[in-house]
Amino acid sequence: MSDRRESSQFGDGAEVEWVCRLLDNARLEILPTAKADEIVKGVPERYKLTVTSSPKHGVARTMELAIDLHRRGFTVVPHLAARAVQDRQELARIIDALVDAGIDEVFVIGGDQEQPVGAFTSALELLDALSTLERRPRTIGIAAYPEGHPKIPSDVLLDTLLRKQQHAAYAILQMSFDAGAIMSWLRSAKRQGFGLPVYLCLPGTLRIDRLLRIAVRLGIGQSLRYLEKQQGLLPQLLTGGYRYDPWSLIQALLAQFTPDHEQIVGIHWSTFNELARTIEWIEGKQRELRVTAR
Repeated sequence: MSDRRESSQFGDGAEVEWVCRLLDNARLEILPTAKADEIVKGVPERYKLTVTSSPKHGVARTMELAIDLHRRGFTVVPHLAARAVQDRQELARIIDALVDAGIDEVFVIGGDQEQPVGAFTSALELLDALSTLERRPRTIGIAAYPEGHPKIPSDVLLDTLLRKQQHAAYAILQMSFDAGAIMSWLRSAKRQGFGLPVYLCLPGTLRIDRLLRIAVRLGIGQSLRYLEKQQGLLPQLLTGGYRYDPWSLIQALLAQFTPDHEQIVGIHWSTFNELARTIEWIEGKQRELRVTAR
């Protein structure tokens, strides 16, 4: 980091290195409802784009958009939802198409479908099937849940995570606004054998009223209530006039910095297709901290 100078907000050393890495290592998540022309407008190619899987649009739309974006020069990671894949044969066709297009990374999740469309009911089942294919993506990411999952017991979540990590290179944490809960979970999971590098998941500068609706759907209402308590957001929640500041969580994590934080290597931005606003925040914060962009 020879061309980076520390901001006066931090001391020397590991804290500065860590926050610089978080801001540099950005992944921008997009919804498959958008068109490629709309997405790439004003987005530098240095940003990695991930394409979510939608129960409404299915695997085909995610694949189509991911391949289109890749052809436009972006590094792209399609989300592969297990419950949206029919069987091993369809999985093989999906992977063949991605590999043929030059896409060598996927992010595997269970999916939001109430009922699976075929043989796979969980991310672990799909990961096991992936491991048997002749052609496989070079890099696989998985999801982890610091605040639990609304439909899965915590002991089952941990056991599944430890089994999923055998197939994966990294994990993306479910969105959370409670730094203490994130670090407590990370230390506990590490003691029990979890060792993958992880990405925080943050929503960019989303309007708080919209963020509340999303948090309830994701089952992280407790985390958002923590955020409201810490920042006094009730009036803004009622009026919808306030946007979330991602720096609040990063600052809270820095306030309790330990070597355990080094397991967090970047940020996965759930942009909800507000890419320009998210990029503006990232690069503005980099300038503020005198961090040289990639």
